[in-house]
Amino acid sequence: CGSDEVFDKSEIIEAVRKLALQYNDVYIATDPDAEGEKIAYDLLCLLKPYNPRIYRLEFHEVTRRALLTALQNKRDVNLNLVEAQLLRRIEDRWIGFELSMKLWDRFGSKWLSAGRVQTPVLGWIVTTTEQARKKRPLLRMRLQDGPLIEILEPENLEKILEAWDKKELKVTVKDVVEEEREINPLPPYTTDSLLRDAFTYLKLTAAEAMRVAQELFEAGLITYHRTDATTVSQVGIGIAKEYLNQTAPELFTPRAYRVEGAHECIRPVKPLDADKLRYYIKIGLLTIPARRLTEIHFRMYDLIFRRFIASQSKPARVLTQKFKVEVMGNEVEVTGDVEILEEGFLKFFPIIRPRAKVKEGEYTVAELEVRKIPATRLLTEGDTVAMMKERGIGRPSTYSKIIETLLQRGYVIERAGRLIATKKGMTIYHFLIEKFEKYVSEDLTRKLEADMDLVEKGEINYQEVLRKLYEEVTEIKKTPVAAEQKEP
Repeated sequence: CGSDEVFDKSEIIEAVRKLALQYNDVYIATDPDAEGEKIAYDLLCLLKPYNPRIYRLEFHEVTRRALLTALQNKRDVNLNLVEAQLLRRIEDRWIGFELSMKLWDRFGSKWLSAGRVQTPVLGWIVTTTEQARKKRPLLRMRLQDGPLIEILEPENLEKILEAWDKKELKVTVKDVVEEEREINPLPPYTTDSLLRDAFTYLKLTAAEAMRVAQELFEAGLITYHRTDATTVSQVGIGIAKEYLNQTAPELFTPRAYRVEGAHECIRPVKPLDADKLRYYIKIGLLTIPARRLTEIHFRMYDLIFRRFIASQSKPARVLTQKFKVEVMGNEVEVTGDVEILEEGFLKFFPIIRPRAKVKEGEYTVAELEVRKIPATRLLTEGDTVAMMKERGIGRPSTYSKIIETLLQRGYVIERAGRLIATKKGMTIYHFLIEKFEKYVSEDLTRKLEADMDLVEKGEINYQEVLRKLYEEVTEIKKTPVAAEQKEP
């Protein structure tokens, strides 16, 4: 590529080879995912001539218990995982490089890039940006001694404002119905849900959140943070039981949240809440084998801990009101929780904020405002990651990298936590859809991800997928692109 920034790892490789000669067995304990399996395979190839007794260890938390369990379950490198990861690398290079070169030809800039996952994600942001330009009126009224009522695109808005100015505006509440309902806790965090809440509660970007989670994992405080599984192991349930026995034994309600796969949810590895963790570190009772923890580490740990303990706690019971609101030809139905009857898991993860109760009758309006809001809400990084998970494109290890690339390329900017497509991003996306829609479509990307999962499981041969990729690359190469514009 012409760059001088090439990092030579030969000294590290030589040192590891010397170590391999000195010991009977070699254990490779890279990350417990496909990316880690590929690195383990590379190390296997480098060390095999120096020591034939090489084993793979897999553990999802950096603890003595997990390491001993992994040693008891040592295995060979999983070649299915390696083949799937190699396929992802090849697909990323072949399709990504070919599409990128088409952009270079078209716009005359080698700073532009495209990719199979990157392009659909850019498309979501472009679409919401274009739709958000349209504005709609939102009427917000706070009833006297009552809740906030919102009416989108209300009728007779001028008459409503006129009555408000004259202090004559009245609102009718009718058909009030109350019912009790039970609310189950949310499952423990997966990568996508953690990134979403890290933005909502901590204002962290996806890249920042992954960095902090990585450091918590390396410090031996949480399980592996690149996962799409909500499964809780018996060890995890035991941690929740131990903590709840000390704090609220009546709330303990174990749940495994089992899903297919070997991975586990993101959870704490010790029955220590954030306050106790701080205290134990301060008095030297707990030594963290990694860099010093900062305030943001403790805040993220607190988020992960409380979400996990809540997932192993009793449901909550709340009182809900449903009613209709009428104001000058507008009628809306409103539903809201008005009282917590039994706290349950809300003790640890309060996701409900009760609103004021209402009675049937006429209300005056205490506060009123009209806002112009976008027809479609702009996406946050967390929203985007959640869509990637929901629509089956991308992987926990690549969620934050995709968004980071879009920001670095200048296709997207972030304002007040919302992602906005730039003119450059819109131009690039519309060009790719016009010329190469078949190869960057969401459906094809999802199908390819599913095929690679089948390769991981050993259900299809990787060469079948490789052959399809080669055919696609050949077709992309043949597609002519005229150099009509400079970089947008």
